[in-house]
Amino acid sequence: MTIDKSLVRKGDREQTLLNKLLSYAKDYRSSYDEGGKVKPPEIPINIDEYLALGVQIANMSKAERESLDFMLEKLKLPKK
Repeated sequence: MTIDKSLVRKGDREQTLLNKLLSYAKDYRSSYDEGGKVKPPEIPINIDEYLALGVQIANMSKAERESLDFMLEKLKLPKK
């Protein structure tokens, strides 16, 4: 059994990828040593409240859901 030489990887692919990643990071990363205060992390969703709201919406009649959709549409909140 012989190994086809054209199928063997040439060079150090991982090292090349790592070098490209490091050069990209140097160009685009931001330094936290300079600048103002760090923004506090967002408070995660309270899962109990989220599920209770889901149950409440699921129990609404079709007319109530349409009314809720209308009110939310009028608020023009940005979608996440």
